[in-house]
Amino acid sequence: MTSIPTEKAPKLGLNIYGFDSPNPAKCRIMAEELGIPYNYVNLDLSINEVKADWYVGSVNPNGKVPAIVHVKEDGTSVTVWESAACLLYMAHEFDKDHKFSYPIGTPEYWSQMSWLSWQISGYGAMMGQAAHFNRYAPSPQEGKYGSWRYTAECRRLHDVLDKQLSTSRFVAGDRMTVADFAIFIFAHSAKWCGIDINEFPHVKAWHDRLAQRSAIQKALQVPGPYPFSDEAVSKPDGKELKFLKEIRELGTQGIKTAHDAWEKEVVPVPSDGAKYAEASPVSDKPQL
Repeated sequence: MTSIPTEKAPKLGLNIYGFDSPNPAKCRIMAEELGIPYNYVNLDLSINEVKADWYVGSVNPNGKVPAIVHVKEDGTSVTVWESAACLLYMAHEFDKDHKFSYPIGTPEYWSQMSWLSWQISGYGAMMGQAAHFNRYAPSPQEGKYGSWRYTAECRRLHDVLDKQLSTSRFVAGDRMTVADFAIFIFAHSAKWCGIDINEFPHVKAWHDRLAQRSAIQKALQVPGPYPFSDEAVSKPDGKELKFLKEIRELGTQGIKTAHDAWEKEVVPVPSDGAKYAEASPVSDKPQL
């Protein structure tokens, strides 16, 4: 097993591993809101450091971000990966007063867990797919069907969230929780995924309240300004445009590399694709 480079090794306390993407921001937000000192380990996306032997072997076997390593005073450490697990661990370890969580077993706790699960399994996943086909597809023709399908699903999910927030100040109840943190960062990245958040007034109002919080603003500046906010992706500034062009190229390259490594013939089973195409001709759908 390759040893962790000295500059990337976990230090005493909470260590958060990530790079410029939505999921690591969830952990930074949680840490900042709780006032937990943390060491942010920024991985180099240009060399695909999440797939490095030291990272996969010692931090996250799935080769993704975020991951956390909590080095305790007694010298023991706990490693957690996947953003929901990281948030729940941080709540368990650092939010004993339940400032941003509900006590385990209460009805509110299960509401929090339901919305956190909704974010992980649906909202975030579909937003990621929409971003892929809207921003990373090699050509408009290759991205057309995926863009139409996933952007439509993202709009449906925003409608679900909008209805919830029309009767609840926060996602899971009367207080901000890990579910809010998890959902917020994708709402904050809506335009990059092809969604106009202004179409969903309750989501927009909730988002804007959270975005004004000093802890969240601070988290969005680590390790530098968060690059996928609606404001950032709309700026005609050369620096932002250069970064977004680079991240599109890196994203496409990474997807191509993964495809080449794992490509195999699709297992043949009957399909209704032709009938679906007749019912919903993709060629009539606008390309973003």
